[in-house]
Amino acid sequence: MSLLHFISIISAFLMAFILTPVVSLIAKKINLIDQPNYRKIHAKPVPLVGGIIIFISTTITMGLLIQFDVNLFSYLNVYFILFTLLIMGVIDDRFDLKASLKLLVQILLSHLIIMQGIKIESLHGLFGIYRISFEFQYVLTLIVITGVVNAFNLMDGIDGLAAGIALLGFIVFTFIAILTKQQTLSLIFCAYIGGLLAFLKYNFSKKNKIFMGDAGSLSIGFLLVVSGIYMIQNSQSTSNISFVAVGVISVLILPVFDALRVFRKRIKSSKSPFKADKTHLHHLVLETGLKHKASALGIVSIMFFLIIIGYISFKFINFSSAVVLMLLFLYVISMIFQFNNKINYWKKYIKSNEI
Repeated sequence: MSLLHFISIISAFLMAFILTPVVSLIAKKINLIDQPNYRKIHAKPVPLVGGIIIFISTTITMGLLIQFDVNLFSYLNVYFILFTLLIMGVIDDRFDLKASLKLLVQILLSHLIIMQGIKIESLHGLFGIYRISFEFQYVLTLIVITGVVNAFNLMDGIDGLAAGIALLGFIVFTFIAILTKQQTLSLIFCAYIGGLLAFLKYNFSKKNKIFMGDAGSLSIGFLLVVSGIYMIQNSQSTSNISFVAVGVISVLILPVFDALRVFRKRIKSSKSPFKADKTHLHHLVLETGLKHKASALGIVSIMFFLIIIGYISFKFINFSSAVVLMLLFLYVISMIFQFNNKINYWKKYIKSNEI
């Protein structure tokens, strides 16, 4: 990492740290807050400004870095698409938009990303598949972008979790971008790292707590998946392609796996896959008795081990085996927590029926 990378992290951190009290005050005045209810543990209204602050601090930081010959102009179209999603998230945080409308907007924005030439063009030997048709490229990219965005949004259920996952993801992406000589992209990732670190300080605060909001979880999930696809594209004619693909998949696979697991469980129980419940991984971890901070750290640690498993299995076996072993690891972990959840359920049931 160069001096510019550290400047990007520190600058975004300071910007976010300074902006948070001001933006939080504005949020309270316009009612951009998360109100406590029976499904939530916070007792006071909390400003939903984390995503806005991270975006603003990152934007200012990258603007300051232009003087160091950082080429941001090739990313402007993607930037405005990201900004549009952020605005939709802010509106959703304030007025609670219909899920169908949000999905429609996400599909439209994913289409615009594909029109920028950013798409999944090959499976790079995953399960023996390389080339895919143009039509399948389009459909697959659309599904992957919207799927990851919503899966990441669903991870934002406890303090520090979505931010912790994003933080580790951007760290991995930074090193991938540096390795593949994508300097500007690596600086953008570093800016998000700085913004997320400042957010976590406030998110874990009891006195000045803020939440990321849909504006944050949707836009950050969007940036992760789109930049992941972009980095794979830029590396596909190099010897680093499988290394990059494993890194991108290892960052995105946890929220996607958890979302699919929960949807399958709900459908199996004859429920709507979109009906909120407490079966996500973070709910299962909380059932062990851990507090929010420890639970978030535990899940981020699972993601860290997932990344290690992916790269070790890729190095000593192959790309397909790396993906299979990561999925197997997540399956085993989820089964362990589900088993613990069932034990707790029966303990409570037996206790409630004791004479």
